[in-house]
Amino acid sequence: MVIQTHLRKYRRVKLSDVISTFIDIFFIVLTMLVVFFTPDNIESLPLIGYFIIGLSLYLCYKVRKKEKLLFLFAIVGFINISIGVTDCINKGLYVASWQIPLRESEYNAFTAKSILLFLSVLNMFLSNSWIKKVIETKDKNGRMNNVLIGYLGAAAMYIILIMGYSGDVTSTSTYVSNSNPLIEYAVIIYAVVWLYAGKSKTLNFLLKMYTLLYIFYSFYYGDRSAAFLMILLFYLLYFGNKIRLSSTKIIILAVFAITLSNFIAGYRSGMSLDLASIIENSTQRGVYSDTVSYSYYASITISAVHHIDNTFIYFLEYLKTIILGGSSSEFGNIANYVKENYLYNVGGGLYTSYFYFGFGFLGVILGAAVLGITIRLVYSRMGSFAMIYQILIPVLSIRWYLYGPTTLYRSVFVISTVLLFVCIIFDKLVRKQMVKKNR
Repeated sequence: MVIQTHLRKYRRVKLSDVISTFIDIFFIVLTMLVVFFTPDNIESLPLIGYFIIGLSLYLCYKVRKKEKLLFLFAIVGFINISIGVTDCINKGLYVASWQIPLRESEYNAFTAKSILLFLSVLNMFLSNSWIKKVIETKDKNGRMNNVLIGYLGAAAMYIILIMGYSGDVTSTSTYVSNSNPLIEYAVIIYAVVWLYAGKSKTLNFLLKMYTLLYIFYSFYYGDRSAAFLMILLFYLLYFGNKIRLSSTKIIILAVFAITLSNFIAGYRSGMSLDLASIIENSTQRGVYSDTVSYSYYASITISAVHHIDNTFIYFLEYLKTIILGGSSSEFGNIANYVKENYLYNVGGGLYTSYFYFGFGFLGVILGAAVLGITIRLVYSRMGSFAMIYQILIPVLSIRWYLYGPTTLYRSVFVISTVLLFVCIIFDKLVRKQMVKKNR
């Protein structure tokens, strides 16, 4: 009887894996047909948009039982749904008139197809069997106690908060992309300080105060994405293992966040001082986000340059900056380089567009594969340090997916790894000194 029960369970699990694999293959085949056999013009955009939305929702459904992955793909999914509805199905709703000529070109189709191809390839790396193993892996969030590291990190955070924003941002009512890496570094330091704060009431109080100040500063300067990522970071660090948000609750929170984001954008644009009008406009805009739309347009300009010039060497120069820093080359910010030398944009550029810039659709496949392997490696690990990476990837996803992969590969992996390595060595030295004194 026991053997039969195990056999039934084994067959049921295997059947679900087979069905999931069949769906994954179905999506990748349809994607290849759409990407390589539909016309490269704006008439294809609605079809591409529907596929982008469908794949984004499917990815959210696949990872729904692993909260950190669900947040990651919910954020990426919202961005993609906003693009799918606003920029593909409606072919550029609410966009500025100066964007229209390029949006009506073939480069718009290349950009939309890049997103679809990226999602399909990435989906293949997130197999149903692997997701089940990750769900079964228990999170270990043992915090450490080193108040010296905590206070040094807290001091650095507060200094960054003061220096991280330019007062010029508030002087304009137009969209501004804040790509200051200090904002990202503050988030990384926050996570490390939390890790080493342990049960220190003072340090945890400083972290909570910093959370409020960071969110206030972000809203004041119009950087809604920064405010959102700090809220998510605070939740995952302090409540992630105590409260489990269902998919339904996340959807409700997403709708609220989108409406609030549009409300702030409407208020800052000065389109009306009437509160009722701003609320009505924010609600009517639905999943539209000016941040996403402007970043998508920057992606179109980046994709276009791949067809205008030989961008292979430029992309290699960009890869160098992931290790050496953005100041080591003029290609550290590709969107800015494109703006100054080819086509005007106001910053941004999706993760996919950077890889398309280097190698076209082959680059998009490569970028998706690298991300897929990265996700599998990170979320298959256990331990406090692994948990920091597992949290930072979704927390900073709104920046690395909207503003290019530098935030992911430099900030999350290079900067975080160096910082953690320094903290580990420092912690060991402090503990050795304490042992010597106690002898």
